[in-house]
Amino acid sequence: MKSLGKTRVYASLGLRRGIPELLWAFRKKYTLEEFPVYLDDHPFQILDRIKQETKCGMDTADVVLLPHYMALRMKGEGLLSTYSPKGIGSLPENFHDFDRKWFALGVTFMSMAYNSDRIEPGELPNNLEELVSDKWKNKLGMQSLISSSVGNLGAQFIGSIRRISGEERWANFLIRLKSMNVKTFDCIDHLIQGLVDNRIDIALTVYSLAYFREKMANSPVKSFEIPDVPRMLTFTSAALTKWGKDNDSAKNFLDFLLSSAAQQIVGTIPGISPSRPRIKASYDFEASYSARSEFHPDRLDIRELPEIIEAFKNMGLP
Repeated sequence: MKSLGKTRVYASLGLRRGIPELLWAFRKKYTLEEFPVYLDDHPFQILDRIKQETKCGMDTADVVLLPHYMALRMKGEGLLSTYSPKGIGSLPENFHDFDRKWFALGVTFMSMAYNSDRIEPGELPNNLEELVSDKWKNKLGMQSLISSSVGNLGAQFIGSIRRISGEERWANFLIRLKSMNVKTFDCIDHLIQGLVDNRIDIALTVYSLAYFREKMANSPVKSFEIPDVPRMLTFTSAALTKWGKDNDSAKNFLDFLLSSAAQQIVGTIPGISPSRPRIKASYDFEASYSARSEFHPDRLDIRELPEIIEAFKNMGLP
């Protein structure tokens, strides 16, 4: 017998602009369903809330829509159920989990950005060494690498530079970074606001969901990449939690997320591009990708992250 209970959806703050449309479209398609309960917050806070609610015997999330690193963490902690939504076969192989614990709702990215009112494109650094030259001292900003209370995408992005630049250049970059008087921010949203408010000229760790909200509001922000620091592609992932494993309404919602109708709505949310092939974002997403693209974090990233964060601490980076 099917269990069509109320579905609880916990999601990243960055998706807030498009979630109401997704929920209403789901309710229109599944007329017998109750309207889902929805809550959004920063990734670390979502995970803490789920753990506290279950500890206290309270109802918690059936479905999560979170940055990919958090979906992988929840999988590693045994908090996700196995489920293959209808339409999963339409996604590229690397857009869903081999163990059927998560799938990509859409593609997002990490990048650098600059204040276009203060800097001309020709003035931007061209390589890793120029990025930490004296020209940019007191003008750089980033998410805190070791003490952010809301997420660690910034640490993962700075860590990813090592694969491209090599160990020696990356280590020298970190040494120089420490001397640059970089302004740090707990949250990437605050980092972007610092860029808009002229507190910094270049933001080193910008997430597409935060960046496009400002860009579409006509703020003076532009993303950029250099060969040593290309955009880092990642996902916003969807998953069924272990508390939703018997909730058929939650499974219907995950099925719906991969439908053409839902993916077209995803394509209107600033900063995320649909995961389903041949459905595009309704704006210039600024990053191209395909089934052959590299997406992070991968298994190596997850394995290396504790070592990378320890390196940041040992160097005295904030």
